[in-house]
Amino acid sequence: MRKILLANAALMFGLFAVSMPIFAHHSQAVYDGDHLITVKGVVTRFEWVNPHILIHLEVKDEKGNTEEWVAFSGSPAMQSREAGWTSEEFKPGEELTISGFPQKDGRKIMLGAKHIRANGEGVSESVAEQRIYQGYLDRKQKEDGKK
Repeated sequence: MRKILLANAALMFGLFAVSMPIFAHHSQAVYDGDHLITVKGVVTRFEWVNPHILIHLEVKDEKGNTEEWVAFSGSPAMQSREAGWTSEEFKPGEELTISGFPQKDGRKIMLGAKHIRANGEGVSESVAEQRIYQGYLDRKQKEDGKK
C-alpha cells in the first residue's frame, strides 16, 4: 500500500512539474516601461481575442505619413470583468488616443495603458493597466523629486 501511495505521489508531482509552464505568464519586458508615449489615430481593427485584445490604429507621423500601430491590452475576460469592455468597445473609423509603452525593438507596437476617445472621454481601464500607468507616474515623480 505504501508503494502505491509513493508511486501516486511521484506521478502527481511529475505531472505538476511538467504542467508548470502552463501557469507561467509572459512578462512585459519587451516594452520600454521608462518611456510613456502617446499615439492618436483612427481605429482600423479591434480584435477581441485571447490572450490579449489588439487595437490597430492608423496614425499620421510628424511628416504626415501613415503608420500602423498595434496596441495590446489585457485579455477579453479581464477587460470585460474589470473595465466593462465588450467586443464592440472600439469601432473601425473611431478616433482614439492611446498612451502606453513602446516595444523596445522599435516596431510600432505598444502596451496600451490609457485610452481616450475623440470627445475626451477616458475609457475604463483594467486594474493591471491602471497599475502599469500609475507605476510609471510614481517612478517619474520620484525621479523628478531627486533632481
